[in-house]
Amino acid sequence: MKFIPYQKFVVAVLAFLQFTVILDFMILSPLGAMLLPALHVTTSQFGLLVSAYALSAGVSGLLTAGFADKLDRKRLLLFFYAGFILGTALCGLATS
Repeated sequence: MKFIPYQKFVVAVLAFLQFTVILDFMILSPLGAMLLPALHVTTSQFGLLVSAYALSAGVSGLLTAGFADKLDRKRLLLFFYAGFILGTALCGLATS
């Protein structure tokens, strides 16, 4: 079965979205050695930060599962990805 160009585009966009979310999540742990002294946090506080990121992703997934099927998936994806970009930008601008 051959894919039409639109299907290839959709798969590429979904792969890109998944890549950015995983990259954002996975980049935090290796940067721990640089972030601990820069942010003046202890290792236990940094562990809570990494855990909070994973827990918030899990909780938001569980909360979304109840109403996601009733909404347009494209709009839902754009809404959550916009929130992801906003959250990442705000974390980048944080000074403490």
